[in-house]
Amino acid sequence: MSATPGRLSAPLIKRFAASKPLRTGSLIVSIFGDSVAPRGGVVWLGSLIEALAPLGVSHRLVRTAVFRLVQDGILDNEQVGRKSFYSLTPAGRRQFDEATQRIYAEPVSEWDGSWCLVVTSLLNAEQKAALRKDLAWLGFGQFGTDLMAHPHPDHEALVGHLNALGVREQCVVMRTAADAAQSASLGPLVAGAWELARLEDAYQAFVTGFQPTLKAIRRTGRIDAADAFYVRTFLIHEYRRTLLRDPALPAPLLPKGWMGQAAFQLTQDLYRLVVRPSEAFLDAHFANQSGPLPAPADSFRARFGGLADIG
Repeated sequence: MSATPGRLSAPLIKRFAASKPLRTGSLIVSIFGDSVAPRGGVVWLGSLIEALAPLGVSHRLVRTAVFRLVQDGILDNEQVGRKSFYSLTPAGRRQFDEATQRIYAEPVSEWDGSWCLVVTSLLNAEQKAALRKDLAWLGFGQFGTDLMAHPHPDHEALVGHLNALGVREQCVVMRTAADAAQSASLGPLVAGAWELARLEDAYQAFVTGFQPTLKAIRRTGRIDAADAFYVRTFLIHEYRRTLLRDPALPAPLLPKGWMGQAAFQLTQDLYRLVVRPSEAFLDAHFANQSGPLPAPADSFRARFGGLADIG
């Protein structure tokens, strides 16, 4: 089976190649999370080099990118003879699991009006900065110097981050709800805590960029394995980069006609069209220490509400 991309992925590859600097490490992270993690989580370096070569990424650049991911604590390296194999570290796996729960799930529609508040007044400046960065990853917004908030966070992930930073005992975590008479004040608070206008622009650009690909596949009714893999990879790569900046606010707190919903729908529709042939590409071109990658885990089939065409 050829590893050469086709015409449907060509515009996406051209856009990636034109970006300066090339974000090879970020693309490898997307490939790991979307394709490698559900199929055993280990991949031969040669598989990544072969997959990225048609994108104009040299083997040296791939080696440099994975080396940096190892240095950053995201990947582990195992040498077997002259071959190098890479897998996620426990910290990398935790980060991927949190991201996976968001990338492939539907946007939040219902909300009971409650908020989770994290009071940080007992922390020093360094601890506050570290916690602010971690909780922003979970979608928390800054409501004041010593207060972060989110309407419906992943509580288990929140506790995990507080524990990892060693600040759980110094932070006060509580749930509350705004009085109905104060609901009009939420709009300015939300606008101030999260840059929703900039995020909406990013979603609009994403939808505009991928709509032609979706229409072309629907029109022809087919796509070959290599094309499907590259479309899928860039779809998730670009969607992930925007989505993980999204605080995942419930629909009642978002502007009318929020583009995040349209971006999710497009990603769901396009992913379902390319997933089966792209898995055939992975069967033929990706390997671990034992040979071809194993079949995807059962949890993979639950992505985007169910992938009926897999397995």
